[in-house]
Amino acid sequence: MNHPIRYACLLAAVPLQLSAQTAEQTEHVDLPAVNVTGQSRTASRDSYTVPTMSTATGLPISPKDTPQSVSVITRKQMDDSGATTLEDALKTTTGLNIYKQGFQTRFQSRGFDIAQISEDGVNSTVCTMCGNNPHDAKQLTDTALYDRIEVVRGATGLRKAQSEPGGSINAIRKRPTAAPLLEFDATADRFGTLRTSADVSGFLSRDNGLRGRAVAVLEKNKSWRKNSDGNKGIIYGVIDKQVGENDMLTLSAMYHREKDVPSLFGLPANPDGSDLRLPRDSYLGANWNRADYKKANIFAEWKHHFGDRWNLTTSVDYRRNKSVTEYGYVPQRQDISPAGTLSDGYTGRSDRNNSQWTVQSDLEGKFDWFGREHELYAGYEYTKEKFDNMWRGTPLKDGNYSVFAWTGDEIAKPDWNTARNIEIRKTVPDTHTATIATRLNIADKWHILLGTSYSRWRQSQYLSWMKTPDSHYKKGRFIPYAGITYDITPQQNLYASYTSIFKYSGDYYDINDKLLPPVMGNSYEIGWKGAWNNNKLNTTLALFQTEKHNQPTDTWLGKDLATGNIRPWVRGNRAIYTPVRMESRGIDAEIAGNITDDWQIFAGYTFNKRRYTSTAAAQTAERNGRGVDFSQHTPRHIFRLNTMYRLPGAARKWTVGGGVNVQSKSSPIMVDGEKQYLGGYAVWHAAVQYEPSKHAKLSLKVDNLTDKRYYESYAHRATYQGHFYGQPRNVTLNFKWKM
Repeated sequence: MNHPIRYACLLAAVPLQLSAQTAEQTEHVDLPAVNVTGQSRTASRDSYTVPTMSTATGLPISPKDTPQSVSVITRKQMDDSGATTLEDALKTTTGLNIYKQGFQTRFQSRGFDIAQISEDGVNSTVCTMCGNNPHDAKQLTDTALYDRIEVVRGATGLRKAQSEPGGSINAIRKRPTAAPLLEFDATADRFGTLRTSADVSGFLSRDNGLRGRAVAVLEKNKSWRKNSDGNKGIIYGVIDKQVGENDMLTLSAMYHREKDVPSLFGLPANPDGSDLRLPRDSYLGANWNRADYKKANIFAEWKHHFGDRWNLTTSVDYRRNKSVTEYGYVPQRQDISPAGTLSDGYTGRSDRNNSQWTVQSDLEGKFDWFGREHELYAGYEYTKEKFDNMWRGTPLKDGNYSVFAWTGDEIAKPDWNTARNIEIRKTVPDTHTATIATRLNIADKWHILLGTSYSRWRQSQYLSWMKTPDSHYKKGRFIPYAGITYDITPQQNLYASYTSIFKYSGDYYDINDKLLPPVMGNSYEIGWKGAWNNNKLNTTLALFQTEKHNQPTDTWLGKDLATGNIRPWVRGNRAIYTPVRMESRGIDAEIAGNITDDWQIFAGYTFNKRRYTSTAAAQTAERNGRGVDFSQHTPRHIFRLNTMYRLPGAARKWTVGGGVNVQSKSSPIMVDGEKQYLGGYAVWHAAVQYEPSKHAKLSLKVDNLTDKRYYESYAHRATYQGHFYGQPRNVTLNFKWKM
């Protein structure tokens, strides 16, 4: 555990011998016969869909038979779009809003934050609650490690009870393959980014049933923004060992080191809310700004097959994230003057040291009842996370900072030991979750999915600025799940589902010093699904309503714990919160997969309307009144399309494609009490691929084909901050060699 790099390198070095195996050997690489139920890890390389997924229910069933809105970002889709980060990949799927908050990147579904990111089903909290945490290292893992990314829109209480009702993300990591695999990838883009990766897999010993896989990434990132370069290095190794006829042991290790320059708070607008038309490469940060992230992970799994219908999988996962971010930045607190100057800003440093242990056990299989075969899933997960974060900062006052002539030398690097403000937050949540779910095939065309999970949540927390800093909480609850599908034909069905979540969100108190109740969320959904072209093409049309109850919302008041006096909230008071109810409604539509063997398509559309359904008198009507959109930075309309087509006949070595990302207006700026919306946009992309041989491929991709000038989504945009330009036109050249 103290040597993740050494362990991963040993795992990575062993499979390199595999590339010399001959084609004759490839034909004789089968393991001893074991009947395995689950997702194929090869379908993701050739299609824009997969035959089965389990993120929503724990049961390995097809997307068509899953009674919720689901999407899968396959390996081929990530390769075709050039997505190398989780953020890039999620921008290609249905309905998700990727936005910035301060200088975090966050993911939303149906207007709600996605509070957990999973890898192979291991849930990790996205640290939006940790306070002054500029970047969460759990979001930084490279997509080179993933076979696919499964997305569920709506609550997923069976698998993520302690979460948010909007949706969930589960990245499935690569595992060893039976056939030898050797891939090398090199990429360069218009702005100077250089990237190489290698992926090697196959048998280490066929006689002993020992296989291995290694992935390595090196990247030098040259940003299109000034002074925002970075670099990245990743090594991942995994081996599995056949033990007898019915058991498989898997061990893996990963180390990720990344350095970049935080993008911070964006650019200002004019005092009237109009665009300043600053150069798109503008960066109003200090030249000494930096961020350094480290992530290490080790993983062990034991899988046992009971005959040909039942599987028991038990795993242990440990991960550790460390990061340091230092920054000086303007603007931060004041509108720009008519002369284009600002008089204040901020310097800050965040040190984070977070860790997580997870133990997980899953049983799934099939049983006979009343003459029919049914499916069952039962699981248990224990997770303990530790967030140890310290933030230090000092406001900058009475300066004269010109946004039009910014050089980065205007702010001196402070002595952090003498910083004016210091905040220490130590949070230790641990969760026990037990789940059981079954799919009952009650008739030829009718299928009922029922389940429940019990989640027991406990947290201890230390907040340095509170007068009573130590706090401890315990909560537990059963979470129900119900779904039904009716097969119109073998290719189409109708479905309806209900599920909920329970989430304890921290130390929020009302005006009477009573702890607020846990957050609850519900999802209701009805829809139609189809599977075509031998289940290689999936279609969905869904109507949904998602609710969130007891969301803590600040009242801008605080209570002095020594005197009991209530006044506008400042440090030293306990903030006063009130619970609110939220409602999100809309439509999801998606088509994903192979129209033909040579034509892949992904298209997704979401209409989403949100509102507060109740409010308290203590809240500000401007922000949280009944009927107000609680996620105004989320567009009502989001449409995404990507398609690739291999040309026929003599031109078969060529593949052409393209697509578009479209969203409607969003992110109002309040100027003199009036909302100033930013317009929607459409960003086009195109690609061409050429395969001179079965081993080599050249790809040319152009993003933002028309060089559209637009702003990305930002949660709390104002005239002094929150304007992030989208990437200008970029041209990327990629070379891939495989055997």
